[in-house]
Amino acid sequence: MLWAAALTGLFAFRLLFGLSLEFFSPDETQIFLMGLRYHASGAWPYFGPDVVWTMSEIPGALQALLVGVPLEVAPVPEAAFVLLNLLSTGALAVLAWYVHRRLPSIPSWLVCGWFLTIPWTLGFSTHINNSSFVLPASVAFFLGFFEAVPSLGTGTIPPAAAYALMGAAVAWTMQLHMSWPLLLPYGFWAWASRYRDGARSLATHALAFAAGALVPGALLVPTLVKYGISAGSGGALRNLRPHWVNPTMVVIVLARFFSFSSLEIARFLELDTARRLALLARHWWLAPLAAVVWCVGVAQPIWMLREWFRSASRYREWPTLKVIVAGTVVLVYVSYWFVIERATEAHAFYVLLPVSLIFTAYCWTFLDSQAWRRRAMAILVLNVAYHAGLAWIQAPSKSLYRNREVVVAAIRMRQPEMFGHRRPFAIDGAPFSLQDSTRPFDPRRDVEIDGATYAVGPRGLVRWTVTLSNRNPRVAFRDVICETTYRDARGGTVLTHRTSFTDIFEPSQSRQVDANDGFVPPFAGAAIAVIGAEALLPATVSSARQEDTGSISWGERRRDVRGHTRG
Repeated sequence: MLWAAALTGLFAFRLLFGLSLEFFSPDETQIFLMGLRYHASGAWPYFGPDVVWTMSEIPGALQALLVGVPLEVAPVPEAAFVLLNLLSTGALAVLAWYVHRRLPSIPSWLVCGWFLTIPWTLGFSTHINNSSFVLPASVAFFLGFFEAVPSLGTGTIPPAAAYALMGAAVAWTMQLHMSWPLLLPYGFWAWASRYRDGARSLATHALAFAAGALVPGALLVPTLVKYGISAGSGGALRNLRPHWVNPTMVVIVLARFFSFSSLEIARFLELDTARRLALLARHWWLAPLAAVVWCVGVAQPIWMLREWFRSASRYREWPTLKVIVAGTVVLVYVSYWFVIERATEAHAFYVLLPVSLIFTAYCWTFLDSQAWRRRAMAILVLNVAYHAGLAWIQAPSKSLYRNREVVVAAIRMRQPEMFGHRRPFAIDGAPFSLQDSTRPFDPRRDVEIDGATYAVGPRGLVRWTVTLSNRNPRVAFRDVICETTYRDARGGTVLTHRTSFTDIFEPSQSRQVDANDGFVPPFAGAAIAVIGAEALLPATVSSARQEDTGSISWGERRRDVRGHTRG
């Protein structure tokens, strides 16, 4: 009962934290929009997440269904969050149980508490993003991998089931993220490691892997049938860009890999140093917590590297685990030779996070003591307090609840165009902009700046406060793009900067928004202007909207959305 209560509390904490994160930014919008379009139209989704750098798409229906099916069960925006957190919390809890089974000397509260509350499992498995849905499959894959390799297995999972788990995880990840090829070398290693069992055993294990892959892989079949193998790939081959990568990248990969299981908070505390400093300056009470957690997050990867060189351990699998860690770093580095440079960020190989978590737990066995357990408990408490404070700060300005009523209206009325549009290169994503000749609009004219002030902080940190007003009575706008221009005393341009405000502005609505332009060189004056925005159907019921849609039934709206054609 105690563990049930603890896991329920951890699930609630993770769910609330995920709901506090950014919801209206481009990637989160596009992922939610896939499920919303499925809910609105009932049309089968043939493609999943976008790969922005190459304007391609990942084939398969899984991503849209993971967001859309919960909306069918409970037509509220939180439904998809609940499913995601059930999957991710359950997967991490199972992984914690498995690690404790392997390492019974490590307290279960430490393993479970750490796995479920560190920044990487909170920042990427609690809110709507395609990377977040990778974690459950990743955990399943590496549970199968560790049980399939003879020198690592504990007998917890039968070999055939282990290979089926790996196959299902690969086919699942294949429809969510381009990192799925990283799993194949592990699968081959697990299969080849049992060569002593004979050809029949190898064939059985290969069939088990294929059978597991068929379950989620069935969602790929409609795409390949409709579009063929070439077009049905969504242009995925465009992501192959062979090139040389500097060997020093190995060090960066190693640091990022170890940071997965550490308290790396900088990655999830705003996008750059200027914004981080501004946030902590405004909410000074969070700074001490952030400082302590950040110091632990910096020290832990260094300590893990030192432990890797330790040769003696009471666990027979320690040498093999060290080889896996080294091989993982080399594998990621070599994979960079075949992808574009922008794909080298840490989240690009988030699918390998369970390996880092398991290695961390083995490292704990080298310093486990009552004193260290007390320190670990204190660090866990501070970490949870920091993330609770961060959620409290960011929820009003970033989360779903900044404009929940618009999302609710889009779900209830089955009108995705109230929330956003798919990217122009989405193969089955039309319409890509508001297609309504009865609603003339021009964002540069309709969205006005009613007031704008800026303040210059330390090191030239510039923060704007802008009041934006939507003067169009029949069109809503989102992602308003403003351009700031900084000039010197002679009128010359010092710097120009563009900022996108992800708020949704309903007709005749005004809202004050903030923008951080970062560190700006010395300047004498500055100006800001609206240069663009995305037009949406209004969610508010004005007289004009009643005239347009008052006689349309929900069923007719459902058919209307489904009837949209490309272009």
